[in-house]
Amino acid sequence: MNKTIRIKRTIDITLSVPMEETREEAEEWVDKNLIPDFTLENIDPNHIIKDIRLADDDNQDDFLVVEWPESQSLMEHEGFEENCTLLLSDGFGSATYMVRKEWYSRLRDSELKKIA
Repeated sequence: MNKTIRIKRTIDITLSVPMEETREEAEEWVDKNLIPDFTLENIDPNHIIKDIRLADDDNQDDFLVVEWPESQSLMEHEGFEENCTLLLSDGFGSATYMVRKEWYSRLRDSELKKIA
């Protein structure tokens, strides 16, 4: 028997998981298995993604679009994976990200550590 957990990142993910699984375990599974082009690293019958969408309309003002060449340094900083989502669409360049504004502001103010 499964339950449904909603995980919010720069996208919202609704995921069916085993009843005994915690939110933290579900988030860890998503972080490890969901590749930025929205394919799965490991197919797992216990984890069924029911829905993926951009953050709720209420939160759209929390994000901005960052294109290349400005986007090339994003992944060098702490918090990149939690705050940036690669946009894969004909309307965007190959290195275009949807970025949480609060994180991006901290990056521009040199408050974030480089990890690479």
